[in-house]
Amino acid sequence: MQAEQRRGAWARQAAARHAGVCWSGLGPAPYEPRDRHALLAEARAKLTRRQAWSESAAGGFLSAVVKAQLAARAAHEAGERARAACSRDATGEAIACAAAAEELEAQAHLLLASAQAARNAAVRLAAPTRAVD
Repeated sequence: MQAEQRRGAWARQAAARHAGVCWSGLGPAPYEPRDRHALLAEARAKLTRRQAWSESAAGGFLSAVVKAQLAARAAHEAGERARAACSRDATGEAIACAAAAEELEAQAHLLLASAQAARNAAVRLAAPTRAVD
């Protein structure tokens, strides 16, 4: 609904820019608001397309790669926190060091799992597809 409101606002702005003297055919098409049912149908179709893509070989591969990248970034940040805590005072910051090390370990496990999922998805992506009869 918000997107439709933005679409209507944009159409009003475009119409205002083309008000007055302008060449025929250069103005925007008249704005016709869509009803709730049309918006819901469009949203359902978009969701269906996204779900189909995420379940595809390419979608699975890219999703796994993104998860691996996020885990790698989080692991790097946890490592930086661990280094900073240790450089401040290793004994006084022992709790912060331990917490950062635990986070680093958790993200490393997630990174490994995501990398394995990406490898499996890449194998699925490279597999020849059967011809549909």
